[in-house]
Amino acid sequence: MVLVAVLLLSGIGLIAVESVGYVRGGYDSAFWKLPLDDKLDHVAKNPWEWWWVSVWGLIGLFLVTGGMFGLRDTLGEAGEPVLASVALGGYSVAAVAWVVGLIIQTASVSEAARQRADTGTTPSWIHPFWNGAYFAELFWIAGANLAYVLVGLAVLLTGLVPAWAGWITLIGGLIIAAGVLITREGFPQLGYLPPAVIGIALLIETL
Repeated sequence: MVLVAVLLLSGIGLIAVESVGYVRGGYDSAFWKLPLDDKLDHVAKNPWEWWWVSVWGLIGLFLVTGGMFGLRDTLGEAGEPVLASVALGGYSVAAVAWVVGLIIQTASVSEAARQRADTGTTPSWIHPFWNGAYFAELFWIAGANLAYVLVGLAVLLTGLVPAWAGWITLIGGLIIAAGVLITREGFPQLGYLPPAVIGIALLIETL
């Protein structure tokens, strides 16, 4: 269970690594509120950091996904195979959507920024790519956190770890998913928080 716990916690750890690109490139909340033209101008000036953020985001997602597969098996052995499998299925759909969205966003914005720097105009083809990636991100955050609600429920039913971890995961998943669906805003790192709670609880139980 230690490996599962470490993988579930890895997303939080990699946020620190990812933040290097956010800070150095100026990709903070103010950046995401800029008009698309201004975003592209900013990316053109900070292309290395743009790729840094995306690459580490993908690494974090893959590691947490590995933890979710391990957690599915652990919860199944503890007595909730169906609930754990449904949770993993929902999570996997959301994760695949974000992998595709993140790759599309990173590559298309990078190329559009380069073209805008060369020509002074924004290529028209970037708009559907940007919008598609935006909705993929929201789908990832909401979908993953709804899956965590089921994980929290499975934890409460199996007693795999203390109940506080199950309740935090369940309620936290609901709050994050509802917040994203209502505001249509959110950072993808919100998909790493509830599994980290389970990871901490697993480490406490194991160690």
